[in-house]
Amino acid sequence: MANNEFLVSVANVVLRDPTTLEGLAYGKANISSAFSISMQKTEVRGGINNPLVYSYYHDRMVEINIEQAIFTETVVALNAGATIQSAAVTVLKTECLVLSASGSGTCTETPTGNVSVFLPSGTIEFVTPTGSDFTTSGGADLRVDVVYPYSKASDRITVDAFTPPSVVDLTLLAEVRDNTGAVTYYLQVHVPRFQVSGNYTMTLSANGVSTQALEGTALVSAATDCSGSDYYATVTWIPSAATTIAINAIAATPGTMEFTEASLPSNQTITTLGIRGGLYTNLNITTSCSYAMAAGGSAAFSVGANTGVVTAGSSGSAGHAATVDVTYYDPTSGSLVDTVDVSIIA
Repeated sequence: MANNEFLVSVANVVLRDPTTLEGLAYGKANISSAFSISMQKTEVRGGINNPLVYSYYHDRMVEINIEQAIFTETVVALNAGATIQSAAVTVLKTECLVLSASGSGTCTETPTGNVSVFLPSGTIEFVTPTGSDFTTSGGADLRVDVVYPYSKASDRITVDAFTPPSVVDLTLLAEVRDNTGAVTYYLQVHVPRFQVSGNYTMTLSANGVSTQALEGTALVSAATDCSGSDYYATVTWIPSAATTIAINAIAATPGTMEFTEASLPSNQTITTLGIRGGLYTNLNITTSCSYAMAAGGSAAFSVGANTGVVTAGSSGSAGHAATVDVTYYDPTSGSLVDTVDVSIIA
């Protein structure tokens, strides 16, 4: 990455089912998002004055914390390890009514239980309604507050005592920009198995809006092949449409290619790697290079212009030799060149 590139603003978050990868939520109104890696350390000391001879690092953890400006039932459900049920449920109704001269009133909804009537004097009458109607003993012509249960089709989450918080597939999506403001990379942090912490706080204030946090820890995912290891997360830099991954050198292998005279005609393939340096792994750019036979070599050899396949024809014999010029163009580094020497042996 260049020195003038910056990870900007806040990440969006995508939550999916870890098994089916079906989308569960897409958060685009986040206030903050954090991705952290931590480890514990055990010190090994010994000898005079007990010097430190080795540090053993263990118990790696990957944690993610997201704070949202919006309020959604999904975050509550994930922390409770529950699904969002939709059904006719008993809920509470509060409303203001002006009672008649006889102290009677009519509820907007049909109560499924008794009605609590809060009189201006501070007295509370608990009365049994008839349908939606009720009558108080001391509320004639008064403005009162009433509270009662009724049935309403609603979404509901049950926070039970035993279910652990949910495990989801989580991806953070952020932008990397340079000092001109242009997007150079899209950063994706993918956690295949993210266990929500189960810690949830709903804080309400008189002069603001509630925010809610989604925090948790990555669980280990099994390696997909024998060459890899179990892992917590992958962090991917996706080049923007205008960005080419910088390569500062190329390596064409093998550097020397030999053909046996008895096996002619035959083919061998050059593999070309793009070297970016630092902690970046090499890239296989074989089919992105151009290949040509250098002047002065034996005419017994030919090479595919963009394949790297070298052919030693039947007209060749021991002692024939040539050089293949391998060229790759990188927008940052310009034309990069390497060579492969080819020969025929007895």
